[in-house]
Amino acid sequence: MGAARQTQPLGVWWVGVAGLALSLLLLLGQNLRAYGVALGATLGVLALLRACLPARLTGGLSVRGRWVDVATLLVLGAAVALLATNLRQV
Repeated sequence: MGAARQTQPLGVWWVGVAGLALSLLLLLGQNLRAYGVALGATLGVLALLRACLPARLTGGLSVRGRWVDVATLLVLGAAVALLATNLRQV
């Protein structure tokens, strides 16, 4: 029997968790605009990681084809950040 190949089932997925944790802290601080921008930036960073890293390192970020994942993350990140920057101050 050959040696078992070590894989990272989640890969760089933890970057998304860290970004969401930061976004949650901003939301708890009642800064909805900063929360939206941080969430959009997190999605942008995840798109960049999915585009640049090999599939064996992306783990939980690999859902569909590489460029479908990248496009989806970029569009959602840009939409969230754009909507957050257009919020009215109350």
